[in-house]
Amino acid sequence: MNLISMCNDKVTLIKQDGSVYENIKANVQPNIIIIVDDELPLEEKDKLFRILPNGLVEKYDVIDRGYFSAFQGIKAHYQVKVRKEGSIKEEQYKSITNIYNVTGDQSKININSVDNSLNKISTNKELFEKLINSLDAIKDENTKIKAINLAKEMENSIDTPSFKLKFQSFISVVANYMTLVSPFIPALCAFL
Repeated sequence: MNLISMCNDKVTLIKQDGSVYENIKANVQPNIIIIVDDELPLEEKDKLFRILPNGLVEKYDVIDRGYFSAFQGIKAHYQVKVRKEGSIKEEQYKSITNIYNVTGDQSKININSVDNSLNKISTNKELFEKLINSLDAIKDENTKIKAINLAKEMENSIDTPSFKLKFQSFISVVANYMTLVSPFIPALCAFL
């Protein structure tokens, strides 16, 4: 039996950039999906979808594309390691393929989600000012003082080996207040 005859399923690939490839012959198994189209631009973090006869759609995350070159009569193919996210209704699946192109400074789009992001911060000084201002919401006075002092110490230790230690101490102190500081975490991690 050859690989092509085993591929009775059809899947759709949705890439991270929103590109869609439909009607891909595949063999879907619990943790592996075999795909014989060796020219498919499949990458880790892409999504694969399979529509079931009952109208549900299975959604899979690509963990490892698992490309295998042709060998002794076996056609080149993918043995894609996947993690199943679950099933959704076909109507929901059809709405996933919408592509939005948004341009301009601080352009955002939120669909059925909460926006916890920060607008672009132009300087380190501005970042730490906004961080310190957000810490004013901490009710416990001792924790607030420790957090503010550590934020100032982090600002003074940017580009030094001690920044990482200050950052870790800061996170420990504000662990119960992550909703306040979570928007700042990506910017702070950039200094690590």
